[in-house]
Amino acid sequence: MEEFSYTLLADWTRPPLPPPRGGVEAGACGPLSALEPHQKLLLLSDGSLTVELELLYGGRVEAEVIHHGYTTLSPEEADLLLEDQENESVERLVWLTVGGRRLVYARTLIPLGCLDGSLREELARRSGEPLGRVLNSIKIPFGKEGLEIGVIRCEAAASGFEAAPSTPLVARRYLLSNIGFDDRRVIKALVTEFFSPEALPAWSTGDARL
Repeated sequence: MEEFSYTLLADWTRPPLPPPRGGVEAGACGPLSALEPHQKLLLLSDGSLTVELELLYGGRVEAEVIHHGYTTLSPEEADLLLEDQENESVERLVWLTVGGRRLVYARTLIPLGCLDGSLREELARRSGEPLGRVLNSIKIPFGKEGLEIGVIRCEAAASGFEAAPSTPLVARRYLLSNIGFDDRRVIKALVTEFFSPEALPAWSTGDARL
């Protein structure tokens, strides 16, 4: 398996809140202002990325599985998930593709204590499908919390996108869970996604203000 690693070029940052009705558009003075509306949707939406990619690219999203196995949490990951570092977690590494084009490199970490047993079996059985599609198909509502945006360098992802290894890539990470939609915890996961330059061009790392 290839190791999941990257270098931050612009620190993880919370995006600005949506403005009041009639206010200035979020990010109007920062790098987000250079993005097209559909690119902002991909980056900032709390909906299903699978559905959004299918609507934008007019094709079915497929998951090209790199790895589906188990790992332990790093100190930072444990802090973000509010879980013990020693907790064993399901780790999924996939390319999300449409028509053979790799658009997103995604890693999902799910501590076993945050994963319902029946869903764990379903994810293992359907490891070749995007997580959002699996959850939607078995009617598990979910939301995203703590969205952070950054610019990173990752040679493995850039090469997979057929870009130069040093190409900066837009990235985001967030917690995905069903908490707030269901009284019983079914899933809590840390999701990190790197976008291809085709889907989301990176902005200047000198502009730290979103």
